[in-house]
Order: sequence, then C-alpha cells, then structure tokens
Amino acid sequence: MNIRKIISGITAAVCCTGIISCVPALNTQTFAETAVWNDFESNYDGWYGSADTVQFLAEDGAGFEGSRGMKISGRKSASEGAVSSKGFYIEGGKSYNYSMKVYSETNETFRVNLLVIDAKTGKETVTELVSENVKSGQWTELSADYTAPENSYEFRITITTDSTNDFSFDNVKITSEEKSADVYAASSDIGLKDVYGKYFRVGNILNGGTVQNSTITASMLKDYNSIECENETKPDATMVQSQCSGTNIAVSINSAASIMDFCVRNNLPMRGHTLVWHSQTPLWFFKDGYNASGAWASEATMDARMESYMKNLFALIEKQYPDLDLYAYDVANECISDDSNRTANHGGTREPGENISGQSPWVQVYGDNSFVEKAFTLARKYAPEGCALYYNDYNEYWDHKRDAIYSMCKSLYDKGLLDGIGMQSHINANYDGFSGVAAYTTALKKYASIGCDVQITELDITRENGTYTDAQQAEKYKAIFKAAMDINTGSYAGKVTAVCVWGPNDANTWIKTENAPLLYDTDHKPKTAYNELMDMVPESDWVIGGYEGGGSTVIEPNKYGWYFQDGFEGDLCSWGERGSAEIMTSGRTAYVGDEALLVQNRESAWNGAIKTLNRAFAAGEEYSFSANVMYFDGDATDTFYMKLQYVDAEGETQYSTIAEATAVKGEWVQLKNTNYQIPSDASSMQIYIETAETTNNFYIDEVIGAVGGVTIVGAGGGDRIVKGDVNADGKINAFDLVAAKRVVMKLSDSSSAMLAADVDENGTADASDVEQIRDFLLGKIDIFTIAEKPVTVVDTVKMDALFSDITIASSYKKEGENNPLYTQRFGADPGVMEYNGRVYVYTTNDVIEYDENGNAAENTYALVNKINCISSDDMVNWTDHGAIPVAGTNGIAKWATCSWAPAAAHKTINGKEKFFLYFCNGGNGVSVLTADSPTGPWTDPLGKGLITRSTPNCANVTWLFDPAVFVDDDGAGYLYFGGGVPEGKDADPGTARVVKLGDDMISLAGDPVTFNPPYLFEDSGMNKIGDKYYYTYCSNWNTKGNSLGMTSGAIEYMVADDPMGPFTYGGELFKNQGTFFGCYGNNHHSIVEFKNQLYLFYHSRPVEAAMGIEGNYRSPQADKITMNGEKISSVTGTMKGIAQLKTMSPYDKIQAETMSDQAGINVSGLGNTVVTEIDKGDWIKASGVSFAKGCETLTVNASSKNGAVIKVCTGSPTGKAIGYVEVPAGGMSELRTAVSSVDETQDVYFVFSGQLEFDWWYFS
Repeated sequence: MNIRKIISGITAAVCCTGIISCVPALNTQTFAETAVWNDFESNYDGWYGSADTVQFLAEDGAGFEGSRGMKISGRKSASEGAVSSKGFYIEGGKSYNYSMKVYSETNETFRVNLLVIDAKTGKETVTELVSENVKSGQWTELSADYTAPENSYEFRITITTDSTNDFSFDNVKITSEEKSADVYAASSDIGLKDVYGKYFRVGNILNGGTVQNSTITASMLKDYNSIECENETKPDATMVQSQCSGTNIAVSINSAASIMDFCVRNNLPMRGHTLVWHSQTPLWFFKDGYNASGAWASEATMDARMESYMKNLFALIEKQYPDLDLYAYDVANECISDDSNRTANHGGTREPGENISGQSPWVQVYGDNSFVEKAFTLARKYAPEGCALYYNDYNEYWDHKRDAIYSMCKSLYDKGLLDGIGMQSHINANYDGFSGVAAYTTALKKYASIGCDVQITELDITRENGTYTDAQQAEKYKAIFKAAMDINTGSYAGKVTAVCVWGPNDANTWIKTENAPLLYDTDHKPKTAYNELMDMVPESDWVIGGYEGGGSTVIEPNKYGWYFQDGFEGDLCSWGERGSAEIMTSGRTAYVGDEALLVQNRESAWNGAIKTLNRAFAAGEEYSFSANVMYFDGDATDTFYMKLQYVDAEGETQYSTIAEATAVKGEWVQLKNTNYQIPSDASSMQIYIETAETTNNFYIDEVIGAVGGVTIVGAGGGDRIVKGDVNADGKINAFDLVAAKRVVMKLSDSSSAMLAADVDENGTADASDVEQIRDFLLGKIDIFTIAEKPVTVVDTVKMDALFSDITIASSYKKEGENNPLYTQRFGADPGVMEYNGRVYVYTTNDVIEYDENGNAAENTYALVNKINCISSDDMVNWTDHGAIPVAGTNGIAKWATCSWAPAAAHKTINGKEKFFLYFCNGGNGVSVLTADSPTGPWTDPLGKGLITRSTPNCANVTWLFDPAVFVDDDGAGYLYFGGGVPEGKDADPGTARVVKLGDDMISLAGDPVTFNPPYLFEDSGMNKIGDKYYYTYCSNWNTKGNSLGMTSGAIEYMVADDPMGPFTYGGELFKNQGTFFGCYGNNHHSIVEFKNQLYLFYHSRPVEAAMGIEGNYRSPQADKITMNGEKISSVTGTMKGIAQLKTMSPYDKIQAETMSDQAGINVSGLGNTVVTEIDKGDWIKASGVSFAKGCETLTVNASSKNGAVIKVCTGSPTGKAIGYVEVPAGGMSELRTAVSSVDETQDVYFVFSGQLEFDWWYFS
C-alpha cells in the first residue's frame, strides 16, 4: 500500500439497538470527503480473517506497486475471507464509493459484500457491491457506488473469491461526494481528560458495538485518554481452540480489531484486560487435549500454555497494531477470594474447580496462587516496552480482602514484576457503609504505600434502582475523584495514574440500566455527576490534552543501590531450573541467614539455576552482580560461573560470562563483577550459575544485582589456586615458604593455602612439598614435580573368586556385529552429520509404550520428545552424548508436542561455526534448534515452527515432516521435507517440497517448491556426490506394476544438476530392511561421506527382536555405499556393519560412554554423560584398543553407593582379566590400579560386580 497523508473524519451514526441502546446522533455531520483509507503500511486498519483458520498477514512487497499489502491464505471455504467494520466512519442514507485493489496468482472471481444493520429493527442486510473476474498476476481495482438505507450501522465489508486460493488486497478507500469540515468529532471540546490532566488519565471502555456509534465515540474523544475493551481482549475472546496444538496457544484479536483501529487512528492509549482470570477463560484451556471434558492438565503443561498465550498475544498485537499505545495491562484479575476464611488460612486463593460459582481452574491446577507470580514473570518478559503490569480486583476495599491483595502485590512489586494495582471500584452511591468513602480511601492509601501505581479501573456507582439519588451519586463520584487527587498531591505523590469509568452511558452498562451507574444517561446526556466533576477543578489547573503518564514505571534501587537481593529464606526468589537441574531451599548450609538455594540432580555442567532480570536492567548499561556459592562433594576445587543468557539483535541466543571463581570444597566463594556491561543489543536477559565441568550439587546464597560500581560484600576468595603461591599474593617467594611450613605444622586451617602448598598434588601438604618450594626459590627446579597417584594392588585371587559367581549379562548384539550402532536406547530415523573428523548421528528417541496390563504396546510415537546424539571417529566405538530434551514441558521447544526424524547441519556464519538440528513436530511442521557445538547446549531460536501449515505451498502436504538439510559448497542451505500419499495418487503423490534457507539457516529465502519423486512415501535426503545432487527418499507401499523397477518401502534416489531440481529418477539403492532382517517397516535413512567413503545409515529392529517384543521400536545401523560412475550401487543390509576405521588409543582419557557394545547399562546426562544404571554382571566394550606402548596402570573415574569392583579383561566379558579396580562407597573419585601388560590391539571389556557409575578411563 502507498503511504498517504489522509484526513480522517468521524461520521454521525444513527441510534443502535441491541448491545447499543438508542442514543441520539450528533447535531453536526463530521465526515471528510475520504471517509476510509486503508493502506496497511503500519497497522491492520481494523481488518481481520473471517475464520480462525484464515491466515491474515500484512507483508512488505505484497501490496499494490510493491508496497505493503494484506495477504490472505489458509481459507477452507470460498466464503472465508477478509472482514472489517467501518460503521465508525460512514453512515446510512449517504452515497459512498467503495474501492480497493486486489490480486491473485490465479484467475479468480472476487466478491465484495456489505452487511448493514437497521438500528430500529435489528435486521441485517447483505448487499453484493462487486462481483468481478480478475486475471491472474494483475492488480485490479474493484469499485462500486452504494447508498445504504438510513438508520443503518455496522457497515461490515467482506472480501472473498469463489475459490479457496490465496489472494492479496490493498488501498481500501471509501469516499463520499459530500464534503464537510475536516474535523475530529468533539475532539476540540474540553472534557474530563483535560480537567483532570494535571492528576491522572480518565478512561472508559468500548465494545464491538459501541465503537460503531459516533455519538459514543465522539464523547470518547472529548472526555477520555484511555480506552479499554469491555470483553474483546479477555481470554475467551482471544484464544482459538481449533488452532491450538501441543502447548502452543493460538490467539486472535479479531474481536478487538475495530477498537484497536479506533485507538490508533485517534492516538488514544489502551489498557489491556485481562490475561489470567478464573472467569471468561475457556475450560478447555485447562484440560488435557484442549478437551473441556478431559482430565486437568499438569502444572508444567499450564506453565507452557500460559507462556505461549502471553507470548503469542503480545506478538500479534505488535504485528497487527504496532502504533497502538498499549500503556497498561491487567495481567491477573480477581485471584483473591471474598471468603475471609480463605484470606486468613489459604493465602486468599479461591476455591479450586471449574468456574461454576467463582471457583478457579487455575487453583485447581496449581493448588494455590503460585500461578500469579508466574503470570507476571511471563508478562514482564513479553509485554511491550512502556506497558505497565497490573493486578486487578473487585471488593478491593473490604478489609480482609484488601490486606490479602496488599500482601500478594507487595511481594510482586518488590520482585520488580508488578507496576500497579487496579481497583475495580464497582460501588454504590452510599457515601458511607461497606463501599463507603472511608473504606475506599483507606484501601487506596494502603495500595499506594507499596510504592506501586494505582489505577481505578472499572468505576461505576450504582443508584440501586432508585435507592440513592442523583445528587448522592454525584457526591460519591466527586469523593472518589477527590481521593485520587489527594493521593497525588499528598505523601504518595503521583501514584494514582488513571481513573477509568466502566461504560459510556446508562444504556450500555453491565449492571442494568435501572441502576443508572454511569456519567451519561440513556440518551447520552451528561448527568449531575458529570457536570459536577467538570466543575470540581479550577480552569487554571486544567491540562489540555490530558495526563500522559500511567505506563510502565522506572524501578529504582534501594538505599544500598541494590535492585534485588535474593536470600532464599524459604523462597526461591524467582529463580528457576536450567536443564535437568532441580532447585529447592535448604537449611544444610547458608552464607547469610538460615537457608540457601540447593541446585541438584544435574546431568551436565551447564545445568544450574537461572533468574530472569527485570526491566531495571537495560542493554548497554553497567551493573554490579554478586552471588555466593559452595559445594560439599567432588574434587578439592571446582570452577563456577555466573553468566548472562540473552537474545541478540539477530534473534540468536548468546551467553556472556559475568564472573568466574574457583571454589574450595566446603567453603563459600563469591562470584562478583562490580562493573559488568550488558551487551548493547541484549533482550530477554537471564542470569544463571553453572560449573565449568562437573555435575556436583551446589548451593547459592545472597545473590544481588545493583547499580554499576556498587561494591557488594561477599564471601570473597575465588582466585585460581596457583601451586606454590600459598599466601595467594600472586607471587611465589620466601613468604610462601613460611606459609607452607605453617600449613604442614597445622598452624593454618585455610583449605586454599593447603591446596596451594600441596605442590606435588598427592592430596596432602607435607615436608616434600616444602622441599620443592625451597628448591624452586633456589632455582634448582623450574617446575614442581607431580607425585604419581598411588597404585592400588588388589588381591587377584579374591577378585577372580568374586567374579566366578557372577552371571554375565547378555548383549543384544552377537560377537562380530557392529550393527546396530548402540543398544542402550532405541533410536530411529538417523540424521547424520560429519564435523571435525567425527560422524554425529541424531536419532528419534523411541520410547516403549505399555498397555493397561503392563505389556509393551505398538509404538505410536506420541511419547517421543527427545533426540539422541551419538558420535564416532572410527564407526565402531560410539560416544553417547545423551538424549536432547526437545519438545514438551521440559523440552527446549516447549511449544512443540514431539520431536521426530532429526536432520543436522553446520555452517560458518559471521566467522563462527553454528550447528542446526531440524526436527518435525509430528506430521504438521518442521522446526529447528541451534547450538555452538554439535552436542549443544541447544536453544529454540524461533519459538515456533520453521515450516507450518501456514507456510506457502504447505497447507495441503499430507505429512509435513521428515526434514533433510543440505549446505552446498557456496554456503547456501536447502531444506527438503514432506510425504504422504493422497488417495489415488500412489505413483505421483506430489507431497515433496524443497526450499532455500536464509543465510541464518533458520529462515526461508523463498516459498517452498513442489517436486515429484515417483511413489514417494516419506524420508527426504540430499547429498552432493561429485558435481551431481542426489535426492533420496523412501517409496510407498503401492509400487506394484511400476515401470521403474522400484520395490515398496525402499530407498530410491534421483539426480539433478541443481539442489532444487529438476530431478531425474536414478534407481533404488536400498531395499526395505525387512528384506535383510525379516522385520518390515518404514525405511528412513541418511547418507554421509566420511574419510572419502560414502555410508548409508538406516534403522531396523534387531534390539526389540532380541528383547522379545514387537512394536516397531527401531535402532540405527550403517553399511558402506559403493558408486558405479554416477550410479549408486544397491546396498545390502548387514549385521556386521562397518569395519573399524582406526584403532583406539588407551593412553588418552576415554569417556566410559564410548563403547562398541554393552549389556545392562544405561547412559545418563547430556553432553557430559556417564555410564549409569550398572548392576552385577553388566559390562561395556571398547573395540580395537591399540596397546602399542604396553600398559602398567589403569586410571578410572567412578563412584558407587555401596562399593563395587570393575573387572578389566580382553577378548570377551569372560576373558582373561588384566586388572581389577575396587571402587569404594561414596562420590565420584579418581582411582589407579596396577594391570597386567598388554602389547597388542585388543577388545577391552569392563565388567561390573554391582551398582556404580562410570565416567572415564585411561591406561598408562
């Protein structure tokens, strides 16, 4: 659309019936020649899709002459299209010309209809203004003249075509031949907003009907500078049940479109109402499967749904109405009970249950009001800048309820989550009594004393059907306004930022007309209360245009310069869990007070505790941070980090180190940085605490964020321990020799000094250490000699006897078999990537499902929400990097339901290697995670799918899944996906798609293109071999009689000269795996070139067969590919698999989870994994270990709860023992034992006598 400066006027609409009771029109007609001009250059101008499925997007380049235009897609029927009501701008009885530009890629018959409503009878009339055939690829103007009957209102325009194809439109224009003064109706008159402009905003509400009434909207422009939707932004009006999936909540602001458009066009700020409420929130939102009759959803599920709802709603408002001044929002509404017993004994929570008579589904799920803080935390994360966050409630002046609201809101305010309290103020005209001025003023002062803002949000003062007089009502209105003014001129100056009335007139009130609660009567004439309010402030105090505050307030530091102080005294202080870690407050130790935050059950070093920073912390500014940490178990020292996680200007998740410290076991250490500058492009900022390498439990206490430069007293320490620098002054000199002697003589109890004095690292400071420090100072030595760790000599006779009684567990693989690649978990749909001399294989983490009798059931894939990662440099010994939690409430992409069929790639972007993991969220889209290493940690850069049903040319793909990613030699990325067979289209399904990716690999550089692999079923693959591009896929199950020689469920290939085709069928490279192994099923593959050889990775079902079950639980396998010129020779599936490409060196530290076979064990953790779930008789195997230098000792890192023994043998699990390792009861420890010498290449087995965990090993 072209950007044009237009003059917009307000028309006089006639009286409305139904939701809008009869009110007189303005005396003066106030429309301009151009009544409507919608060019979509900034906002959506009141337009929306007529059905929930309709995708409605204002897109640059999609408009007339390459401008920004409105594109419509996702239509399920021809009657669906674009809609907008224009009754605010035009009126009945006048002739208007309606015109617009339309466009489609196909020949279409466009129709433009106009619906008007008769104000007297309520009858709806639909008139077809235009029906015109429009040629494809051409912008065409549609135009018609029409005069609607007098007394018409609404003027709802609908644009459709006779098909469901996509179309675009632009430059909607409605003009009248009559001219009038270019004015805004009544906007130049003095109103309430001007009279009280010195003190606060004055606001009111609109709904979908009243916004069409020019008499009402004219007074809105005169009196108010805050508008709120009566119902149109509540959850039941903004949630779209049919489009919700997983934990992703689909949203719509169609109901609010005309009101938002009115606010934008007239520069009226808006209050949002409301996000979290027990009422007017659909019951299905709280239930499993979004089924109102289903079971209640879990707390974790509701956490994810709540986040999705807020994130999506705020994003949609920003997208459709970026010019809307959304200055405040009621985050949570009416969460405190009226019941004094519940405010006294239950923290004020409502009764749990379905909202039949005030019960709260939120409390039903969470058990209490803990969801309120979560709601504010999320709203703070996603609300637009300058939008103040409010808690809103009624009966807020009732003493017991008032105190409960105060307590909850003070806590939220102190945490930087809440900006203000909304006093609904539905009261009667009695000056005294229950809702009298005294009780009301007391509550107002109490809320203001918190330090937050206060807004009167829903003011109406009922006369209770004549019980109170017009004069009494006026006195009460004046008293409320006066109380607010007094707050602002008293000790809580400026804290009341808005007084908002709940309804335009007595004809439009929620508490019935006979109660006459508002400032205008049923004929929209000012009442006594209005007139006396207008007279209450001297003209010298008026502010023409009104008050402009009331938005998000600045968070000030306390008197110490601190923005927050987290002491964890029975409170998590808004800290959360990062990765698999679990957190809780603990009284075992504390730096200050009685409790600290315990971080436990960590599977990787990056698992820890995390806290979202509030808006006091701004990008580009300097701050002071401090935290104290301590641990009890593990090595003598450990390295801790405090880091910042944030999103940069490119939308990438980044990490920055704030502070680093080395802790001594059992002692508190301070992480601190007095002048840390937050990156200038940072948003969504969170601080977190982790370790460098270990997974020990640890404690956090007294975490403070403060003004830059502020010194925060803490535990101190944290410097890296330097051997020999005993007094930690940064130098090794005679003073250190003295200090070392004091340590040896037990005259110093400093753990740091003892560690620095122990220069030979034998675990104790003794005379030999003092001697080495002396020789260093004399110049006799220039490095300290490290003592060899003591070698344990075991009683081999005793050990042999111990293992003679142990039954050795059986492997799922036979001797000599290298397939499947691993057996400790299932793994399907292998996606393979080569990087830095290793092959990385990512697989769908099949999980056994069970029936009601506990028997293994058929795999439905519904439980699959993780992706396995393994890697190898020799194709036989595979390192298990763990199962990546991708989807679900504990996943990285919490909005996704499941994670199938991974595909991986890496690419250098801006000089930095980035890794991309694509997966499908069931059969309805492709998503992507990103990382800085092939093993993570992974992040969700988009927060939604990359390919969805709304992606162009994807709505009708049967199975929108099975991605393959390919990075060409020039760095360009391509994504291949799709599958499924439409009925009757076995030979040519037409469901394959290819799209070029953006340079960032997480966006699309164009629309997906259809190509046509014959007999496609699923499973895309792409490789460049030589100078040709090979697309590979799985054929469907109905290939009988084809002319290409294809078989069913096989891997086929096609060849092209360009990665996007066209492709020519090349042949069949791998028959269905059932041909080789007897278990038929879907065939899914990847091809990788590694060390100048091509390999085929696929899945089969040998492990489930060995387990004695049959449920389509799959395991990854690999075999070699050979080429015959440009032809791929047919591959035979084998259990032998790939021969080992290189030997393993036993002199390097080998992770225990690197193995070629195993029996009984599992692997836990992510990234930094360990072999676990070890029992008596279990074992692991490392193949092809080359003892070219012989061996004398074996060092392992292992732990056992009760003590256990590791037998090390060669040849087989029952082979000759070359040594034993006794693992004592306790934590993970490094153990060294003597072994018999081996001087040739051997397969090494580690056999276990009982429960333990095994981390790594190496021979010397």
